Amino acid sequence: MTIIATDLDGTIYKGQTLIDDVKNGVLEIINAGIEIYFTTNNSSQSPNEIKEKLDNLLQLNLDMTKIITPLVIFQSLYSGSNKDIYIYGSDNLINFIKKLNMNVTNLENAELILIGRKEENNNYEINQILKNVSLGKEILCLNKDLTFPTELGERPGNGAVVKIIEDNLSIDIPTLGKSGNLYSSYFIKNNIDISFVVGDRVDTDIIFGKNLNAQTFLVSTGIKNYLDVNIADVQLNKFSDIVPFITKNS
Repeated sequence: MTIIATDLDGTIYKGQTLIDDVKNGVLEIINAGIEIYFTTNNSSQSPNEIKEKLDNLLQLNLDMTKIITPLVIFQSLYSGSNKDIYIYGSDNLINFIKKLNMNVTNLENAELILIGRKEENNNYEINQILKNVSLGKEILCLNKDLTFPTELGERPGNGAVVKIIEDNLSIDIPTLGKSGNLYSSYFIKNNIDISFVVGDRVDTDIIFGKNLNAQTFLVSTGIKNYLDVNIADVQLNKFSDIVPFITKNS
């Protein structure tokens, strides 16, 4: 069976709005017997919330196991762990981790610091994280996206905070997002053989596709790319433009 992995923010939708012709494109792919994995770096919402959003926008009932976020990767790696975790991120993120029966604690008592995204960054909190990491505490981030697309333009993402910490301490923080090996390893370990990857970001979607030896499609409906767009195998305007390529090669 042919399997594709598609990005969400900037590829399927922006904020709460579907990008033009996405719904018809998804339906054509599904009707052609092609399996779709919906992949995202978004960790401010739980996988359940993302499924609900997709179901409403596409008017489908999607398989929960086909929605892969950094939180899915985190759960696969740390479920059952007794680590005390400090979370820099949204209330949704904190509540999701707590529901995994993991030990969420304050910064002083934490063994692991997990960096997510807040609506407004807290400079005091970031400085305290810097101090703790400099003393040797383990740190992990959900993704390194400097920005994310919305209906109103790009906004600062997880990567804005990650970059501050990395630059100040001259370290490379491991990521659970698409740009890191842990995300692609999840697909490899679970024998999910992705043939095509589509997304709007070279630094995440296209790198993820290359890690899986998949054919990569870069669409121009999302963010402005700062890496060479020619890294992608094919450049297209929008998601629905991939349909002829994928159905012809299935």
